[in-house]
Amino acid sequence: MFNTLKALFRATTEKPPEPNTGRPVAAGLPMGISQEDLEGLRLDGRVNIKLIGLRAHSDALFRWDDDAYHHIAAVGHVDLGQGAQLVRFYLDNDTWLQANIEHGQVLEYKLFDFYRVAHLSDAEFDKLINGDAKLPDSIGAQTVTLTSTSDEARSCTYQRVWGNGDSLWSPPVVFEEQVMTTESVATRQVTHHAMLYERTIEGAERMEYLLLSAENDGEGSFMVVNNVGVDVASVDIDAM
Repeated sequence: MFNTLKALFRATTEKPPEPNTGRPVAAGLPMGISQEDLEGLRLDGRVNIKLIGLRAHSDALFRWDDDAYHHIAAVGHVDLGQGAQLVRFYLDNDTWLQANIEHGQVLEYKLFDFYRVAHLSDAEFDKLINGDAKLPDSIGAQTVTLTSTSDEARSCTYQRVWGNGDSLWSPPVVFEEQVMTTESVATRQVTHHAMLYERTIEGAERMEYLLLSAENDGEGSFMVVNNVGVDVASVDIDAM
């Protein structure tokens, strides 16, 4: 599972540095990681992210306001094992910035939005993750076509990243996320059944990602989320 999840960021570090020690832990961040390691990102902070070059590519479904600062309302942490972890910063505009960390070093960032969310009943959720029917465009399918949520009638097709590329279907990857919000210091656990997809943005040398995730918040709420995202350079993150 560790190697599969690392594909989310294409981690290639061969000799990681020693983890940071002896520094205070900010709320929501894993041990050994400070907000300085994460460009100043922190729970209850604010962040501006520059994606100016994306505006020129109308093919991208992902859209972003380069001028605004957004409040970080929650922080999620996923322990992948073997020194690898994901940290997610949930913003007030229904987007989230994810950092891939190995042995204390931040390797890459991706910025996602909650492009489409569908709430499910307990029975619908169970059928989605445990059912025998492997439906087209469902979590685990070889390709997924996503229809635009804007007034423009168009759709984009994404290729599965995880699993056997030759297989028409691969099982979702399951992981647990601990989430802390500004409203409570106690964390809550969210179980994800996820699959990553990607496509090349037409006319651009960058990828657009689709992370499909069936989620159980442990409190009786079930949903399937279409997260659309792009890569973000650390120099484009201005946090305070």
